[in-house]
Amino acid sequence: MLVPTGGLIHLVHQLAVVQTLPQFQARSPGPAPPIAVVITGVLTKDPVALASVQAPIERWLARLRQHNPRSFAGLHQVADAEALRPGEWDLACLNNQWLKDQRRLVQRLAIPEVVVCGDGLGLYYRCPRELRALAPSLLGLAIGEAGFKVRYVVSGRQPRWHRPPIAPEPPPLSQRLELFGTLLASEAPTAAGWVRLCQEASGPGRPIWLCSVPNLAHQFPRQRIPATVLDQWRQRLEQHHGFDTARDRLVLLDHPKAPPSGSFGPLEAPWLAGPVRAPVPLEVLVERLRQANPDRPVVVTGLTSALYGVRALTDAAVIWLPLGPLWRSNPLYRRKPLEFLHRWLRVRRMQSLTAQLDS
Repeated sequence: MLVPTGGLIHLVHQLAVVQTLPQFQARSPGPAPPIAVVITGVLTKDPVALASVQAPIERWLARLRQHNPRSFAGLHQVADAEALRPGEWDLACLNNQWLKDQRRLVQRLAIPEVVVCGDGLGLYYRCPRELRALAPSLLGLAIGEAGFKVRYVVSGRQPRWHRPPIAPEPPPLSQRLELFGTLLASEAPTAAGWVRLCQEASGPGRPIWLCSVPNLAHQFPRQRIPATVLDQWRQRLEQHHGFDTARDRLVLLDHPKAPPSGSFGPLEAPWLAGPVRAPVPLEVLVERLRQANPDRPVVVTGLTSALYGVRALTDAAVIWLPLGPLWRSNPLYRRKPLEFLHRWLRVRRMQSLTAQLDS
């Protein structure tokens, strides 16, 4: 089995799915099957960034092999996708069938069967091609996949405007939570310092407020999101969610691909902290914060898929920020409205999934 992936949280979902596949179950009581993990996407073009992702994955895979050899003795990471050869793989477990690198890999290796797991923790569609899938979804038409059989294991009820061409299977939640627990243990040493930083940056004795900043700075003039967006988000948090600018601080958690100076550039305000660029997934950071601060609520705000992951894997509160300030503050969206529509669709999809968890 080949598992092309985008990172640790993708793998939590993908490996949970792998454990439930008939091909995986059929080998019992035989030896664990070979499962190869390979990073795909934009990170492969940056050796330093790629190494920073591969190292924690390798630590986690080693822990899985040690603690569950019956299932994961054959689990290993492939450093270079180009080293893979056709004819060696029966099945690919993709995190996103619409990513060019993953599609090309399946085609080059002549893999006959594909399981689509969705991005992150099972989000179906998440890339520019999702706009092309709107019409087929609304019309109930299949999206052709020549040359291989496709199954879907994605999260939640699918909205009519954003659904797979065939009925998906539900994700294996218990396996997913178990795998997340092993990831927490694996990432504990790395996360410890960032947990302390977020604790100290927050108002003493107050809730820990985090903001997962979307990777959108590159879509704005001068590659910087205006500070007015933050001001409008602050007003929403004050008016509707109990944020107190006199006592609370909002810790900005920047995206790894954000500009070196931060998505918002230099900022100075008594109610702001950061930006922080932690090398651990937001879901891991949040759960470690909760464990270290059982008497302090942890509140995660933002517009990223990680918010759905936080809600699915932890008991932290999640608040989706409004998209209006982004539209109003970016004149470039007037010339490229599809950029904004793409973000709006993704956020609506993630909000829908999160609401399903709370229903």
